[in-house]
Amino acid sequence: GNVAYAVDYLQNPGVYQLGDRVAVIGAGNSAMDVARTAVRMGSHHVTIYCRGQKARASQREIDYTIADGVAELTEKGPMLYQRTFEEGEVVAEGEPQLYEADTTIIAASQTTKSKIADSTTGLELGEHGLIAVHGNGETTKEGVFSGGDVVLGPWNVIQTVKNSKAVAEAMDAYLTRKREAQVEQGRQ
Repeated sequence: GNVAYAVDYLQNPGVYQLGDRVAVIGAGNSAMDVARTAVRMGSHHVTIYCRGQKARASQREIDYTIADGVAELTEKGPMLYQRTFEEGEVVAEGEPQLYEADTTIIAASQTTKSKIADSTTGLELGEHGLIAVHGNGETTKEGVFSGGDVVLGPWNVIQTVKNSKAVAEAMDAYLTRKREAQVEQGRQ
């Protein structure tokens, strides 16, 4: 109950009672959004943990994060390995240490789910396995639109919302054109 994923937390932060101490696992755009939101929602001690020496705009999935430094998540906070780096490479790794937190939020590059693209015929994929779109979200399958992370990849929440609004407007215009064409065809 005290571990959440960033995407879930950011969708509705008001329903979470994080407590005073929050540990954010990851240091990409979502992690920064989580940290700022947690502070705005009243948490006083928010700590961002990253697996390397510096924050990255994008990190690997949670499994890679666990393999690369997070030993386990406990009810008291994350267990993390203390690491020593030289020239960007890990040269020493200590025993896992508990970093107490009331809540731990996992924000380590939650990649897009490919189930829809993998199971829908007619949808083409573009770079990095993302859904290919033309214009404002129209896919290669007639009448199917897509937006957000499955098109853009892991962006920050603001860019994803902006893209989704543009796609919604394009969908509305498409449906309006279809409806007008049907009405016109019915008149003939």
